[in-house]
Amino acid sequence: MDNLVTLRTELEQEIARQGYSLSSFSKASGINRGILSATLNGNPPKPMSINQLDRMSITLGKPEGWLYEQFIEESFSEHGKANWRRIRPLLLRCMEIRRNDLIERTLYLLMEDPNHVGHVFELAEEQVQAGATVETVPFYKCVIENERNYQSERLAVSQYRVFRASLGHNIEENLKAALAFEPFRHRLPEHLKLDALLKLANIHYTVQDWKVSIKFGAELVELSSAIYKNSQKRKVQSMIPLLIRPLVRYFGHGHLVQFTAYEHMEMYEEARRHLKEFSDLSWFQGMDSEGEKQARLFKYYAQFNELNLELLSGNISILPKYLNLIEKHPEEVLPCLFIIIKSANKHHYDIDYLLEKYDHILYPQDLLQAIHELQPEHNPHLDVPVDISRYINIYYQLALYQCNKKRYDQRLERVLLALESSVEKYNRGRIMDCLNLFKKLRELTK
Repeated sequence: MDNLVTLRTELEQEIARQGYSLSSFSKASGINRGILSATLNGNPPKPMSINQLDRMSITLGKPEGWLYEQFIEESFSEHGKANWRRIRPLLLRCMEIRRNDLIERTLYLLMEDPNHVGHVFELAEEQVQAGATVETVPFYKCVIENERNYQSERLAVSQYRVFRASLGHNIEENLKAALAFEPFRHRLPEHLKLDALLKLANIHYTVQDWKVSIKFGAELVELSSAIYKNSQKRKVQSMIPLLIRPLVRYFGHGHLVQFTAYEHMEMYEEARRHLKEFSDLSWFQGMDSEGEKQARLFKYYAQFNELNLELLSGNISILPKYLNLIEKHPEEVLPCLFIIIKSANKHHYDIDYLLEKYDHILYPQDLLQAIHELQPEHNPHLDVPVDISRYINIYYQLALYQCNKKRYDQRLERVLLALESSVEKYNRGRIMDCLNLFKKLRELTK
């Protein structure tokens, strides 16, 4: 009971020090005098709410979170048991003032009774629906550590939420998070599983793990197709509004990511098979306006990708048409530059005039700022690590291009510095690729 005494003792001392009587403090804080007396002087004292403590702190001119440590210890003082109705407002308040240390202490004490795992999970899900992401991570980690049923959907959702919240611009760290989460994807509800598969496919694309990227793309197509078929039979219509993106987006992206992987592996016939699948999605029924917008986007992606295959296969005559398309859709300049440079290396043609034209895009002062500026405003589907990976791939191909031209001067040095900087900052997993590149460069300079 020492903490309980300390909380009330500190309150009483501060109230007296500032010259308040019980009556005057009641008026100043807006707390009923009888409740205030029972809370501070009762025997035993009436339990204090976090709202009451905040009102007293404000009246006394104290900072947010004053005496919260003592409040937490008091809340668990009676045989370690806690009233969830009292703890819930405390946790929410700690979220508001970003005191993760207090949240973690409270959750640790709360888990003396594992039956509270469900309460913690429900609170976290409510906050996610309200727009919180990173703030809910301590709650989901608590569920992960204390969930007894390894097969539960609650555990899988918690793993998914932590995975999504942990994703950033560092490609290597994103891969670690993906590998930790992957085994739990099968137990997710379908609307979350779709989003998880899309993210997993993109992450493996950024590390050039084409086979795994294809695997997740195929899973994405399979699941979205099954949901679509059932929705047409009106079996799961109620689930469709839960989707984070339109269903057509998942179906199209599943084929697109497989196309891209096969394209990188130079398996062009396999790539064309998937290109056909997303080039015209007008058959997709039940689309809202956003779904129709996504279907149109895939149609125009297909225009670029058809030309990609032509260029990579050696049909250089379509380059003017390709460049004209880039002018109309400048947001596609990064993937297009990669294809052009790779094609130039493969088929030995000159693109110096293009490199000069797009110099400001190839070598931006701030990589992240450039990525955002290239995209339409408020693009909800922008995946920054994917574009970072594109820059790394471009620099790799540019280094080969300059060496093929036997330019072992400042132009090659500029490319290598850009490659080294981007790999060091965003994807150290590509260091081996850089070493292999340097080996190729040595061979070319012999």
